[in-house]
Amino acid sequence: MSKIARFEAAAERLVEGTFARLFAGRISPLVVATHLTRAMEDYQVVSPDGIPQAPTHYWVYLAPDDCDSLALAQPELEAELARHIAELAAQTELALQITPVIHVLPDEELAAHEVRIEARWMPEEDAPVSKTHEMKAGTTEDPACTIAPPGRPFLILGGRRHVNLLLPTISIGRAVDNDIIIEDPRVSRHHAQLRRRYGRYVLYDLGSAGGTQINGYPVEECVLHAGDVISFAGVQVVYSEDPPTPIPLPDNEDTPPLAPIEPKPE
Repeated sequence: MSKIARFEAAAERLVEGTFARLFAGRISPLVVATHLTRAMEDYQVVSPDGIPQAPTHYWVYLAPDDCDSLALAQPELEAELARHIAELAAQTELALQITPVIHVLPDEELAAHEVRIEARWMPEEDAPVSKTHEMKAGTTEDPACTIAPPGRPFLILGGRRHVNLLLPTISIGRAVDNDIIIEDPRVSRHHAQLRRRYGRYVLYDLGSAGGTQINGYPVEECVLHAGDVISFAGVQVVYSEDPPTPIPLPDNEDTPPLAPIEPKPE
C-alpha cells in the first residue's frame, strides 16, 4: 500500500469507531479525520536519529458557533482527539514522541461546519508544559480549562464594578464563600458558575430560585460572548472582554533543522 493510500485508509477507519460521535452532528467526522491525516502527513518530520515522527501539536480551528456548541456537548473533546491522533500515528507507522497536544479554537473566517487544522512537530524538551501531558502522570484536571480566552474577560456589576475573570472555575452568588459575591436578596446563595472551556467562559445556572437569563432569554448553560447581558434573578451583570491578543499560528521558524523525508519506493 502506498503512503497516500495508507493515510486515506487510516482516515476511513477512524470514523468507523467512537470518533464519529465526537462532533455532535455539527461537523462531518470524515472531514475532520481527513484534515487530521493530511496534517499528520504534511507535517511529519524525520528526527535527528532518523525516525519518521508524527506532529506532536495540533491546532483545530472551527467556526465560532461550532466551537461553542462542542464546548458544551463534548467537554472532553481535546483529550479524545489526542487519543485518536495517537491511534492514527500507530496506523500510519509514525512515531509519536509525546502525548499529542490539541487546541480547539474558534476562527471567525470559517463558515459553519468548516474545519482547518495546523500541526507542528516539537521535541519534548522544547514543548510547552500542558495539562494534556500532566494527565499522563495521574492528574484529573481538565485540559480544556487551561486554554485562556482570546481577550481579557471581565464582568461589570452595578454598572461600575469591574471584576476580572482569571480562574478556570468561578462561583457566583450571595454567600460569602463565592468567588464573586452579589449582595442582593434576589440572588441565590450559590446562584451560578463560570467554567472555562476551550478558550470561552460557559455560564451554568446552579438551580437558582430566581433563574438566570442572558440577553433576556432564560438559560441553564450558555457560552458567553463580549457584550452579553446576564440577569441573576433580575440583577444585571455585563460580560465583556478587552481586545483579544491574536493567537499565534504555528510556524516552523523555531523548529530545529531536520532531515527532509525521502520518498519510499512503492
